[in-house]
Amino acid sequence: MCVVAVLSGLCLPGSARAGQFFFPVGLSYSYGNQQVTDKVADFYSNDGFSVDKTSIPIGLSFSPFYEWDNGLGVGLSLGPTAFLVVDENVNFGSTHTDTTRFSYAVPLGGFVRYTLFRNKTVSPYVRVGVKYPFAGGDNLEAANAGPFGVVGVDLWRNKKVGMSVEVGYDASQVRVKYTTIDGNALSDKVTFAGFTATLSVLF
Repeated sequence: MCVVAVLSGLCLPGSARAGQFFFPVGLSYSYGNQQVTDKVADFYSNDGFSVDKTSIPIGLSFSPFYEWDNGLGVGLSLGPTAFLVVDENVNFGSTHTDTTRFSYAVPLGGFVRYTLFRNKTVSPYVRVGVKYPFAGGDNLEAANAGPFGVVGVDLWRNKKVGMSVEVGYDASQVRVKYTTIDGNALSDKVTFAGFTATLSVLF
């Protein structure tokens, strides 16, 4: 889709090909972030651990794009990011171990978008694409790429600094993994990021 969009733009007349780059940087709420935390907590609880769970389902997002004067644009999407830290305390009689488990997820993909009223103060847009969740660490690994879609609105996009607000859904998946005290390997797929809501500063 991105290639088709680029080729279409190259075939436009010179006056219509002119455009500009935009650099939205923001914070995203991710329902999938919460689901990942819950799944890890379930694995530990079922293995006999006492779980004290704190989750902050907000991560960084960065979605730079180039937009032609006809409103069509192409870009890259990074995030929302997620970081998971587990402090694992184990007591066997007089023996005590304290281990920190660290995991991360960083969805990365490409998209095409279309903006309405691009020269106005309020400019609605849609964008669709595909993301792959780069994930790793002790409890996460990448699973499946998936499509994503977003609807949003840019505010004051022709100023030096504007804003954008958007909601969307990302169907890509990560795999939550866990090794029990008995040495059994467990895993389950979780959609990440799922439903998202993002507030960005637009440069």
